[in-house]
Amino acid sequence: MHPMVDSVLERAGDLMRILVVDDNVELAENVAELLEDEGHAITVAFSADQALLLLKEGADRTPCFDAALLDVRMDGMDGVELLGHLRRCCPSMTCVMMTAFSRDERLDTARELGARRVLAKPFAPDALLSALCDAA
Repeated sequence: MHPMVDSVLERAGDLMRILVVDDNVELAENVAELLEDEGHAITVAFSADQALLLLKEGADRTPCFDAALLDVRMDGMDGVELLGHLRRCCPSMTCVMMTAFSRDERLDTARELGARRVLAKPFAPDALLSALCDAA
C-alpha cells in the first residue's frame, strides 16, 4: 500500500468510501482505478446530477461517503454547486476539488463552502493521494 494512504487509513480508521465526480470519463475512471488499487471503495458519477441521484438512491441504505473528489467545471450543474448540496446532506464529508483552471473564481466559493483542498489537473497519483491525506 502507498505510504500516503497509510496516513489516511490511520486517521480515518478504515478504508474510505469515496465519490468521484468528473465529466471527463477517462480521468474519472483512472482516478477510480488508482483509489480502488489502494483499497478504497469508489463510486463514480460523470455529472453532478448523476452524483445527486446516486446519493438520493443510496440515502436509505448507505451512510454518506467519507470523501468526494469533484471537478469544478462540468456541463450543467458545476462541482461548486454540487459541493453546496453535499455540504447540506453530508456535512462531515471531506471534499476535494479538481480543476484545470487554477485561476477560477469559483474556487473561492468552493473554499467558502468547505472544500478542503484544490487539486490542479493534470495531477500525479501521489498528488491525489496526498490531497486526500491532507484533507482527511
